[in-house]
Amino acid sequence: MKKLFLIFALGTLVSSCGSGPDVCDCVNNAMSIMDPSSYDADLQKECEEYANGLNDEDKAERALNGLKCMTN
Repeated sequence: MKKLFLIFALGTLVSSCGSGPDVCDCVNNAMSIMDPSSYDADLQKECEEYANGLNDEDKAERALNGLKCMTN
């Protein structure tokens, strides 16, 4: 279960960079998927759609920034 969650969280990180939704918001939302009261499906969709439009370099940068959010 932890691996599935981590994959989902990393996918969200990659899904999000630049002027789109804040990467930390996307990470925190992805980490709250098991808590329906704090999980925002609309934000998740926005994060994923934004990430789909990024090039590989921007995706990598966004993922690194997302990992920083998880360590703070």
